[in-house]
Amino acid sequence: MQLVDTPYLIHYAGMLTRFSSLVILLVITGRCFGQNSWPKDEQWEVIKNLHDSRRIEDTVYLERAQALTELSFKNPGLKDKLSKYKNIAWSNQKFQKFRVRYYAFLANHTASLHQDGYTIYYLQKMEEELKMIKPYINSLNQPRQLLAIYGDGDYNNYDKRIEILNNVIPFLKTLPDSVAKGSFNINTCINAFIILKHAIGLYAFDKNIGKVLESRDIARNLLFRLKSQTISDKGKFTQCQLSFYLIESDAAKFLGKDQLRADYLNSAYVTIVSNEKVIVPFFKHAFEGIVLGRLIDYYIKQNQIDSAQYFLALYRAADAKPNQLQYLDGTRVLKYAAKLEEAKSNYKTAYENISKAYAIKDSVTDIRIADINNNMYAHLVAEHAREKLMAGQVKITQRNFLIFGIATVLIATVIAFSQLLKINKRRAARRIEKLNESTQIQIAELESHANEIQRKLGMELHDDIAGRLVYLINSIDSQMLHERDNQAKVRLSRLLEIAQDTYNSTRSKSHDWYFQGYNKDKTLFSDRVRQIVSLALADSDYEKTIEIDDECTKGVPVQTRIQLLRIIQEAVANILKHAKADRVKLFIYQDEGVVVLQVADNGRGFNTANIDIGKGLGIASLQARVTEINGTMEISSSDKGTELLFNVPLL
Repeated sequence: MQLVDTPYLIHYAGMLTRFSSLVILLVITGRCFGQNSWPKDEQWEVIKNLHDSRRIEDTVYLERAQALTELSFKNPGLKDKLSKYKNIAWSNQKFQKFRVRYYAFLANHTASLHQDGYTIYYLQKMEEELKMIKPYINSLNQPRQLLAIYGDGDYNNYDKRIEILNNVIPFLKTLPDSVAKGSFNINTCINAFIILKHAIGLYAFDKNIGKVLESRDIARNLLFRLKSQTISDKGKFTQCQLSFYLIESDAAKFLGKDQLRADYLNSAYVTIVSNEKVIVPFFKHAFEGIVLGRLIDYYIKQNQIDSAQYFLALYRAADAKPNQLQYLDGTRVLKYAAKLEEAKSNYKTAYENISKAYAIKDSVTDIRIADINNNMYAHLVAEHAREKLMAGQVKITQRNFLIFGIATVLIATVIAFSQLLKINKRRAARRIEKLNESTQIQIAELESHANEIQRKLGMELHDDIAGRLVYLINSIDSQMLHERDNQAKVRLSRLLEIAQDTYNSTRSKSHDWYFQGYNKDKTLFSDRVRQIVSLALADSDYEKTIEIDDECTKGVPVQTRIQLLRIIQEAVANILKHAKADRVKLFIYQDEGVVVLQVADNGRGFNTANIDIGKGLGIASLQARVTEINGTMEISSSDKGTELLFNVPLL
């Protein structure tokens, strides 16, 4: 499809599409919204067998696997399907670009399932692989994904989104010149357009016309430069084109140019349906949903209810299909339905729909942000921990050889060593005494900062009173529409302003109360743990690795955190008294609905088969404490060290 160069040509194209759009839609609707299930297992098996029998080369297998993957992003078993792809990609350095694609596949896969913590993790791994390809060009994957996760509403995570834009806009300004020089990656350009689309929306909310026009001009310049380049992947160029149309339509909406806005949206929709074999289905469905939603908004604003109803039906059909990119669990469908009901003066139905939509969106946004903080951290901690433990094993082996070589020297130092042990025991006793005192202080502070009541009040204020105020606002607004007396309208308008101000104040205060409850509890748990460990294990005697995810402990009850502190106290005391270690690792993170506490040392260990729960090593105390909080304890020990693993379920 020929790219339209100017708003005037867009306007001309829009005139044609307005007369023919309904006819076109009737013809293509069945084709666009047909069933689209992912490839069957047999298709993966065919290319595997071909490769195993050496009838296709590595590169051919990788390309064919990519084609199947692009149709399988919502397949829960996709990662397993890609295991052979991964093995081949990492078998030779010449397959570096396929390593990048592997993480891109997993990022798209987890994004389609709303597993955003995993998505950020895979995007980070993808960026690491991209840096191996010279010259390295920033892919913009992470800022694009974070902007999507933080939401596209007016108030959602406003400060975080502005910070992301402030960091990335300077780079976006230089991107058109890089494209003109031929130094660019088409995926970077796709992400740039998506980021600019977010920028237009946020700057329009701020009523910052300068920033809106600046973002639009960057997009125009970038598309102009791309047209001068030879781009082999037409589907990706079409993605850039579609994002450009959305940017122009948003800018036109902000500038009050409704007709121009409609022209761009119509051009975008015609582009989608006329290029469905070019665009990867995963991305086609995403653009389709966005454009349909904006067409619904446009026709509602123009009071063309029948057209809005028609596009809403198409949107519902797209959202309900299997293997489609879902839009926040139906939130958008509910919002558009509410707007349409409001336009038809069905205020009660509109209120019910919008209430459901906000309830879903608030919960999903919170879950997605928590997923970033917890899942990504757990992945990184687990991976780093494995690397460090492997490196530790190598060092221990090397040290054992060294110890064997100087055994005769050690015999001569036995007497001096025995004296040193006595000194160390006395020192350990003093440290344990200080450790007990510190733990009691930390527990007392932790108990004094429990703010459960404040958080409950915040939630009740948010869920009950704020909801009633929304209903009051809608009722006043409805009455104003039917009131003929101008003086009465003025009074109602004043009441509406007061009700809206009260709603905003109530919602803001509920959020403040709720999160202050957490903040007051948040003399960081990790700081308390580090203080306890520091008192027992001196920096001069121990190499310590402590990594704690404070986010995963926020929702843990105070009594559970107290027991965790006592468990850490007992575990550290055991290391000090018995382990004879010089390296200690302590990790706290969340994994599949449980808080995991992992304490490991490189000491002399013990035989776990001969443990007497009633005697020695404080095992009975540890078992009793973890049982009290419905957790489990696992012990593994050898002459290379001991590891204690505690799993405590999240309530």
